[in-house]
Order: sequence, then structure tokens, then C-alpha cells
Amino acid sequence: MSNTVYYHHPDDNQYSLAYVTEDRDSIHSSDSDAKIERFDFGTPFYVLYTNNGASGTVDDIDDKFDQALDSFDSDDRIITLRYLQIFEGVIEEKELEEGEKLGIYKNIEVENIPDALSQIDWTGAAVDVAGQLMSTLILKHALPNANHRTSISLAEWYLESAQSGFSLPKLATQDYDWQRWVDDYIAESKRILTVRRNTTAFSFLQDWGCEVVERKGDISIKLADYDLTLPRSKALTQYAQKHADLCTEFMIDSVERGGHTELIRISGPTKSDFATYLSESA
Repeated sequence: MSNTVYYHHPDDNQYSLAYVTEDRDSIHSSDSDAKIERFDFGTPFYVLYTNNGASGTVDDIDDKFDQALDSFDSDDRIITLRYLQIFEGVIEEKELEEGEKLGIYKNIEVENIPDALSQIDWTGAAVDVAGQLMSTLILKHALPNANHRTSISLAEWYLESAQSGFSLPKLATQDYDWQRWVDDYIAESKRILTVRRNTTAFSFLQDWGCEVVERKGDISIKLADYDLTLPRSKALTQYAQKHADLCTEFMIDSVERGGHTELIRISGPTKSDFATYLSESA
């Protein structure tokens, strides 16, 4: 069995890896907001797991966004509103399927959405723009849950604005799980996101004999598959690009499966054109 460290604490996945050290005395945190685990793969070390303190269900979300939305320009406001509407639909579908409220770990950070939109090059091929749209929104992590589902759905709207009648192939099973081919992309997306935020900590873990970091959802991150030597600023940039490439690959796979390969070749709508399409289809 591989030398494994859990990224989310196995007894409570609200707690996630925050700090690693060989010196137990360097950890100063109360038991009420942290969990500490000892590992030894030849070199003993300690992992601090912390909880950001936010928890509850979607009923606890602060949805008073009027002031923030009023500060957005027209295109950002229209796209943001559609993104939030999609999220609301995901919440309702999840509750219907599972009979319980969707759990959250933070409030919606609505101001992150225009920031994500500003980072997109809206002049490329439709699938390239859709891939960027999906990736930047996931990276900004504006939502308290379901960032992947919501971002993919907005990217689908974008592709529909480029090609009337387009829809993604079936992505989820009747049990609301991802189709196997989709799940492979989602799992790798989560691996990249986790590595991107934790290259320094993971580098130490690797030095101390760890081979695999295990996320919740049985997502294994084989440390040898990733460059953990990058400085933090370079890691953020390089893994963001790796994530964008993955999301674009997912979009290409999706349009090919859906029989709309023309979206690989044709130029996508501009941001303003997309906002206009959303406004007219409201």
C-alpha cells in the first residue's frame, strides 16, 4: 500500500490539510478548531487539519447581492445573474435527488465572478472560450459548493450562444453522479486545484516519504506525477494553465460526443454578445 496522507481528515471532511511539520511543538492551535495527526514513513511528521468555521446548508447563504451587482457593468451583471440562477437550479436538483439540503462551507463570493470573466480571452474558438470560462470560474471558487456543475452549465450556455440548438451530452447518471468519462475530468481538475494550492506542503510530504495524498471522494493524488519544486507564484500560474487546458480538452470531448465539432473551428461570441444572448433568452 502506498504511503498515504489524507487531505481531508478521515473522521470529518470539513477539516482539511493546512500545515505540515516535523516539529510537533511548532503547531499552536486549540483542539476546538483543529485536528493533528502523526505520520511516519521513515521520518515522523505531523499534519494540522483545520476547519474554516463556515458550515451549514444552502438555507444559510447570504443572498443579498443587490449592492454588489449594481457595481458591475452590464455584461458582468447579466452573466453573473445567470451563473447564480444556474447554481440555484443545481441546489434544487440536488435536494430533489438526495432529499437533503446541499452543504456549504462558505458564503457566495459574488465579487469573484466578474474577476473571473475579465481573465478570459473572448476572441478564440468557441470551445477554447468555453474551456476558459469553465476553468476560471472553478479557479475563482465563488460558490460554496457545486462549482464544477455550475461552471460547466454556464459553459454550455456559452456554446449554445455560438451554435443554436447545442446541448452537452448527458453528463450525469440517474443517481446524480458524473458519467464515468466526465468523472475522470472532474477528478483530475480537483487534483490540479489541490496541488496548485499546496505545492510547498506537498513537497515536504514527498521528502518525508509520502507517495499519495488522498482527497475526499476517493481522489488520489500521486505526488510523483506533479512538479512540486515550483515557487508558489509560478505554481499558481502554471497549474492554472494546466487546469485551463484540461477544461478545454473536456469541452472538445463534449462537443465531439455531442456531434457539434464545428464548435472546435468557429469563433465564439464575444463577452457582450454572450451577455446579450443570455438577456434575450431570460
